[in-house]
Amino acid sequence: MYRRISESLADPSLLKRLKRSFREKQTLTELLEWVHTKLTFCKGNIARHNDPFEIIKYGKGKCREFSILFTAVCLANGYRARLILDMSDHAWTEIWTPQQNRWIHFDPSEKRVDDAEMYERDWKKDLKEVFAFEKGNIENVTKTYKMSSKRYSRGVRT
Repeated sequence: MYRRISESLADPSLLKRLKRSFREKQTLTELLEWVHTKLTFCKGNIARHNDPFEIIKYGKGKCREFSILFTAVCLANGYRARLILDMSDHAWTEIWTPQQNRWIHFDPSEKRVDDAEMYERDWKKDLKEVFAFEKGNIENVTKTYKMSSKRYSRGVRT
């Protein structure tokens, strides 16, 4: 399902329509705030949507809807973005930063940025498999989010 969603988010006509929501290119922080003005997090049963315009119209969502919408508006604003799925139950976004030559973690439902270890550290999750989806392509990115896969030498991460 996420492969299909990532393909649909790369559709130039969709991105052009979304881009009309903004007068000028937005910063990532501005886009994160914009998503939160359009969407309310809901823990209960809700109708699930995969199309950014349906998500905006419905106005509420869970992590999947926040991630889809945030990824889509980032793409519409010219950022390279991809959906991330923890196979146990959570979704978020990564944004490519050429300045740092790396993907940066963005959890739009939690408003957390560049904190890849938050799931294991704060949520006490034992992440098994985490995948990135971009334009229909899939990549295993589990090691990015596993604290145990990080090597420590004298208290310094290497």
